[in-house]
Amino acid sequence: MKMKLLAAALLAAAPSVFAADNNCPATPKEKWLRAEEIQLRLESRGYEVRRIKREGGCFEVYAKKDGKRVDAYVSPADGAIVKEKVKPS
Repeated sequence: MKMKLLAAALLAAAPSVFAADNNCPATPKEKWLRAEEIQLRLESRGYEVRRIKREGGCFEVYAKKDGKRVDAYVSPADGAIVKEKVKPS
């Protein structure tokens, strides 16, 4: 029983831990840029956007740049990349 409660507590805390980790500014949903606008901004910087989804307080973007796969967290307020992980192709 204690293990189930611990597991439930950890799962409940997970979104807040994730949101703190990606460093996106707290932005009301009505002030978020549209996913299409995020894509256009990234494409203007040389990214080939494959997928965009909302994750916590950020957009999570899967893209390619310079032939490498990129996972990025993007601020919904201004399209700035707040965290990026480059992976080999």
